[in-house]
Amino acid sequence: MVSRLINVFSLLKTVIVIAVLIILAIILLGVPLPVSGHSMDNNFQNGELVLIKRLALTSHLQRGDVVAAAFPADPDHTKLIKRVIGLPGETVSFDDFGHVTIDSTPLVENYMPIYGEIPVDTPHNNILIGANEYFLMGDNRPESSDSRVWGPVQDSDIQGKVDFVLWPFGNVKFIDRPIYN
Repeated sequence: MVSRLINVFSLLKTVIVIAVLIILAIILLGVPLPVSGHSMDNNFQNGELVLIKRLALTSHLQRGDVVAAAFPADPDHTKLIKRVIGLPGETVSFDDFGHVTIDSTPLVENYMPIYGEIPVDTPHNNILIGANEYFLMGDNRPESSDSRVWGPVQDSDIQGKVDFVLWPFGNVKFIDRPIYN
């Protein structure tokens, strides 16, 4: 009877240690999230698996960071991957060709392909970003539903920063923030 009790406690101890290690790994390393859709083409592909680093909280977000955010209009809080374009306190504008202006200064996005006219049926333009908000856009502007359509995202809806592509192995890479001029 005593040896059985010792085996149960030993098993319980092992399960607790494994659970703590898994929780620490998720907190320190991040959580995987599949890329769904084409809103971030050519920089992220549909089906890729990215690592979301939860420690990168919104106080550390900068323009150009790629983040996972809860889709504001979805009660199930589907996570989207978008790029941070507008920061709190800034005014964001955009034209029909996907060009962005921040506080009347054009944003040079060298990582973006050149598109023709991009039809976006939205009244959102010359948007003043609130103190706890971010303006997010997809890299594939013609195919992206983003802050141009649903407005700025609350910092509480941002789940973390995309730091790494995990899968497929041919696409494994760290994600660098672009340098803006």
